[in-house]
Amino acid sequence: MTKKLLITCKNLSKTFPGLDEKIINKLNLNINEGDHSAIVGVSGSGKSTLLHLMAGLEKASSGQVKILDQDIASLTQDDLGVLRNAHLGFVYQFHHLLSDFNAIENVAIPLLIRRYPYKLAFKEAEVLLKKIGLNKRLTHKPYELSGGERQRVAIARSLITKPKCILADEPTGNLDGKTAHFVFDLLLDLTKENRSTLVLVTHDNQLASKLKFQYKLTQGKLKKI
Repeated sequence: MTKKLLITCKNLSKTFPGLDEKIINKLNLNINEGDHSAIVGVSGSGKSTLLHLMAGLEKASSGQVKILDQDIASLTQDDLGVLRNAHLGFVYQFHHLLSDFNAIENVAIPLLIRRYPYKLAFKEAEVLLKKIGLNKRLTHKPYELSGGERQRVAIARSLITKPKCILADEPTGNLDGKTAHFVFDLLLDLTKENRSTLVLVTHDNQLASKLKFQYKLTQGKLKKI
């Protein structure tokens, strides 16, 4: 069975003012539905920039990004926002949880944005948080949680809408080694359970090795490992 193409980068380039070289240079990449891909590279190599370009969070200097065969450069900001909300989930190095809201509220928010009924949104958030071992932390605010717990809440928030693709930017970068692998394995298990695509940006080769497809970003181009 042929897999459906989810994200395409074609001759993608990105330059920043004051830099002589392109941080992304005529880069090509295809991500199929269900793929689990890791992009590794040294600090400053452009990994996060590439992820932002793929999501339409930054504009390319040249080249093209398509999500489900839609050229994102041709979309209005409102339409791009709808596309992201419908199909993409994000996990960052910093959890970006809303400090005034507790764990269950933070996880329920993406569903409430989609106009889910209040009770249903909170029930699904509760089920997911219990699944990842936070049943005793539902009403705790971010400052009351450990680093690993905060990141687990962030992962639950990214997955609550069952997105087609999770874009993860150094999702365990702020955690110690043991916690990092525990949290990442949790992310991997949940994406497999949801049949979501995963694109991981990381400097950790051990984490990258757990994914089927691995690429190294150097001099603005990707090389399959």
